[in-house]
Amino acid sequence: MKAKAPNFEFDPSIRLFGSGEHLLVVFDSQCPNDAQRATRTVRIARAFQQLSLVVAGFDAAEDDGHQRVLSGSVSLAIEGDAGVQASHELAALQLVFHAEADRKGALTHIEPALVAYKVRQALSECLNEALNDYFQREEAQRTAVPAEALRPVPVTAPQYQGAAPQPSRKALREQAASNAERQARSRRRKTAMAWLVPPLVVIAVMATMSHLASSQSPIENAVAQQMANDPESIKAQVELTKQTLQSMGLDPGQGGDIGCLAPQ
Repeated sequence: MKAKAPNFEFDPSIRLFGSGEHLLVVFDSQCPNDAQRATRTVRIARAFQQLSLVVAGFDAAEDDGHQRVLSGSVSLAIEGDAGVQASHELAALQLVFHAEADRKGALTHIEPALVAYKVRQALSECLNEALNDYFQREEAQRTAVPAEALRPVPVTAPQYQGAAPQPSRKALREQAASNAERQARSRRRKTAMAWLVPPLVVIAVMATMSHLASSQSPIENAVAQQMANDPESIKAQVELTKQTLQSMGLDPGQGGDIGCLAPQ
């Protein structure tokens, strides 16, 4: 059975970078069969009319037993704006292949034409991808917003002075409930005072009249008794007492202020 020829895949790398008025072209064969593999960078003018890859060699094989060596070169051909031609070598390839022997001991080496074909196909595809990537990056940089417009405004400490932390929603709910409870208690106190103040004023008037009756003459007592039995007199006395309390700086609605009129 005849042995198969060695398998060969070529996947090089070409990258383009802008550098002022020039372009940097970085090449690497990335091939395990390349005995002289070495990354190389060449600088070319950014402005050019034509750019292409030139592949030479790989047509003469050097056999040494199970080993076959195919040598070739890869160059970058450039035509400038003035029509000047320039060539820059990217790599000098030395591809080494090991052949297997069949049952009869015959060696099956890889064909030089196949190697040259795969090298050219891979290089052409690689350069196409590198150019597309470069022009896309250039277009993105031209349409991008300037860095100054995106620069953040420095925030100084005084801008944060007086800024209090925001209360949580739980704290707000608790505060609202506390305010509602205080308002309810205030309404209950006002209602109770509305019912309680008039009797307290009447009691204070009666206590005053009783005190006067105990310390005055019989005639004055009779007058006080007559006033106590007359509702209109009581009402007038209540109003007079309120005015008296207000002139003294006391509040008729406060039980503590009225208490000062009670008999001692």
